Amino acid sequence: MKTKRRKNCSIFSKHVRTWITICTAAALLTCAAVFFISGVSDDTDDSYEGLGLGEVPEMNIYRSDSFYRKDGLLYYEDDNYTSKPGIDVSTYQKDINWKKVYKAGIRFAMIRAGYRTYDTGKILKDKRFRKNVREASEAGIDTGVYFFSQAKNRKEAVREARFVLRQLKGLKITYPVAFDMEDSKGRDRHEGLTKKERTVIADAFCHVIESNGYTPMIYSYPHWIYDKVDYTKITKYDMWLAHYTKRSGYPFHYVMWQYSEKGKLPGIKGKVDLDIIFIKK
Repeated sequence: MKTKRRKNCSIFSKHVRTWITICTAAALLTCAAVFFISGVSDDTDDSYEGLGLGEVPEMNIYRSDSFYRKDGLLYYEDDNYTSKPGIDVSTYQKDINWKKVYKAGIRFAMIRAGYRTYDTGKILKDKRFRKNVREASEAGIDTGVYFFSQAKNRKEAVREARFVLRQLKGLKITYPVAFDMEDSKGRDRHEGLTKKERTVIADAFCHVIESNGYTPMIYSYPHWIYDKVDYTKITKYDMWLAHYTKRSGYPFHYVMWQYSEKGKLPGIKGKVDLDIIFIKK
């Protein structure tokens, strides 16, 4: 009987050990999976602390008489600032001859890294992004990037920023990474958001970009800045102003100005946005 009991106990112990081994392995795999997922998840950003106190925006100090045109491009020069002419492009410009673009006087390009769709909210990469960055750089043109956002909350904005960071791997980007959030004729996923919600979204995207060593920038136009966000809460980020006019009356400081959407340049078929960046001496 003792032998039999020992045998049964031995069998039982063996099953218990086997079961414990299986459970332990499963637990370890689960933990590993959780760790792996948390390591690449776009849903959290533990270092994000939210918006701080508002600041009075720095005023626009560019002199209207210091702008001039040369070969169809806008330049600026005064005692404190100089400038460089640029463009911004996406897959809609199709294949670009960047050598001809450089020869035409362009010295920087803001290139779309991707966008979020209106309907499904899916994040997609611009099909010509890496090609444009590579070929523009080879032609001697400095490159920055922008992302067209349709984020509805902070979590989605963080996800968009991390998507952009993945696209930048292996690329030499010397200009800012811009966040583009704008009206889209009633198709917006962010329609109905409050000013505070839109401001948090812009801040969250820029915070992630800045935390990873890049210079963030917010792209927008006067109406959006005045009415759709609380600009005093995001003045720490550079502004890329979209305002199609000969002389902008925008009162606050901006670093880059998209002054035309109807540019024509050698090397690009069709129209292209024209920009100018102001460089402090």
